Amino acid sequence: MRDAASLDAAERLFTDTRIEEGMPPRAGEPTYAGFKAIHHHLFQDLYTWAGQERTYTTGRGPTPFAPPEQIGPWMEKQFAAFRAAGELKGLGPEAFAAKAAEFITEINAAHPFIEGNGRARRVWLGGVAERAGFEFAIRPEDQAAWYEASRIGFEAANTAPMAQLILARIQTLQLAENGRGPERAAQFLAMSREAALASGDGSFQAAWANLDKIAAVVGSAMAHDAEAQARLLEKARHQVAEHLRAGRTIVEVSKEQAWRNAAQEQAPSPSDPLPSDKDR
Repeated sequence: MRDAASLDAAERLFTDTRIEEGMPPRAGEPTYAGFKAIHHHLFQDLYTWAGQERTYTTGRGPTPFAPPEQIGPWMEKQFAAFRAAGELKGLGPEAFAAKAAEFITEINAAHPFIEGNGRARRVWLGGVAERAGFEFAIRPEDQAAWYEASRIGFEAANTAPMAQLILARIQTLQLAENGRGPERAAQFLAMSREAALASGDGSFQAAWANLDKIAAVVGSAMAHDAEAQARLLEKARHQVAEHLRAGRTIVEVSKEQAWRNAAQEQAPSPSDPLPSDKDR
């Protein structure tokens, strides 16, 4: 691939596919090796150096990131501090967001990889949040805010914007504590679209708003295959039910993100362009 547009498209395709597969066991370790395992898993189809530290100095504007010889020691220090902080478990949402922003900012300052640092940090943070009892989901429209929060954290050593963004995008996981997850999943599957939208249940309403967006994209991308359209939409409906079964809250997302969440290998890529996820 010799042009940026093709590389961007390939990166989205391959990394989304690898995320759908799930992370390898080592990616869940609270170590620098675990973080590198995330990057390798995400980018192994694109870069021979996936998961390996960069070997030259780079930076953002006039400010350089960590020089190559300091990356390893700096990252090991951050993950030692992360383990000492109990992997951020047992914290309330505000405290979790504040501490997570500090670690995200320090990892960004090291910028250990040539490309893909932003995606690796977001995937890592998603795992950290889940193990701490939260669900973290960055939306496509957050791209500019994530980039700006990263910039301010790096250039001004101010983690407040990143903490605010993380706090806005985490939700407490209410797993089987109240035993209602399976009940709500069954209720959702038994409901018609109209009944769900009229139910007053925010998760049911958001779920169908997302399903309607998926239907619009699928109708365009698979206009001549009604059976495949129906199959994909039914699978998306059951994916929503699994989130409800796990006690998660459903939020409305953009059309592009709804499609990404539902797209499977049997569906061709929609003609609508997806937002770029360049390294941040």
